[in-house]
Amino acid sequence: MIGQEPKSEEFTQALGEEVDSAFKKLIFLILKEGALSAKDKALIALACSVAVRCEQCVQRHKETARKAGASREEMLEAAAVAGLVRMGSGFNAAAALLDDDHLKQFSDDKR
Repeated sequence: MIGQEPKSEEFTQALGEEVDSAFKKLIFLILKEGALSAKDKALIALACSVAVRCEQCVQRHKETARKAGASREEMLEAAAVAGLVRMGSGFNAAAALLDDDHLKQFSDDKR
């Protein structure tokens, strides 16, 4: 990842200077200090990257979080929360199986 431009920036540059500039300004405005610290925002971005399973994003946000002062333990905990959310969303999707009449009948037959 080091020395390699993120795909998102490569894409916004391909769209033109106006889009690229607007995207970079949006990043800056959202990630700057505010009600949440830059470190907290970096940890959130890292966790979101884990949840959406974007390895390039994880690497980028890991470095941003490190530069913002996040410890290894903080990054691991943020990633664990993201993994838990992802697992929960998987269980939410899997719960659709509970609505299947055929599966209910199969379950009732086993009792």
